[in-house]
Amino acid sequence: MHSWEVFIVEDDIRIAEINRKFVEKVEGFSVCGVALTEEEAKEQIAILQPDLVILDIYFPDMNGLDLLRWIRSEFRGIEVIMVTAATEVNTLKHALADGIFDYIVKPVIFQRFKDTLLHFNEYKMSIHQLSADKEVNQNVIDSIIKRDKSEVIHQSLPKGIDPITLDKVLSMLSQHKKGFTADDLGQLIGASRTTARRYLEYLVSEQKVRADITYGGVGRPERIYQYGL
Repeated sequence: MHSWEVFIVEDDIRIAEINRKFVEKVEGFSVCGVALTEEEAKEQIAILQPDLVILDIYFPDMNGLDLLRWIRSEFRGIEVIMVTAATEVNTLKHALADGIFDYIVKPVIFQRFKDTLLHFNEYKMSIHQLSADKEVNQNVIDSIIKRDKSEVIHQSLPKGIDPITLDKVLSMLSQHKKGFTADDLGQLIGASRTTARRYLEYLVSEQKVRADITYGGVGRPERIYQYGL
């Protein structure tokens, strides 16, 4: 696999670190830098000229869409993946119009993140394999341009993990910082303790949730799950 350099633009240091860990868990990808502000981002991107930029939208000093347009105007070979909490339709439309490679909504599931990096590798390698002195037929063109939209839209989740239920679990955890036991969460989402624990342990494995031990009134140890690392 080719080695691709990734640059992260994210004003939340904690999230930037999570994104860095996610990138470096995927073979063939490494993080060449992180920027927290527009000035840092422009200066370092101009110097490093990475293969891929992971870009948020909401910043205290800028809108990520403006930086996306700057990247597009200055560095045509750099691809951009938006990783953001922005879910407004107009924001997505503008990002698509400005040529993003993908758009991932926070909180990010690692498998979804990994899938788009692997797709990026396949896409870029197919372009690199083209020879400048040869013509291409329609099949070759279609294989490069026509992406499998199901890979972009749908998360690749293991058996027994439903995306709607997973979103509900993540929403509950993000709104209640003190966390839940599997029993408590199961009651809130209308599921059994076993089902709730399955989702919670999956999120722990994806580094979206942390688990600590607590002791109940009779001294029985329980796992309590909290959003974030």
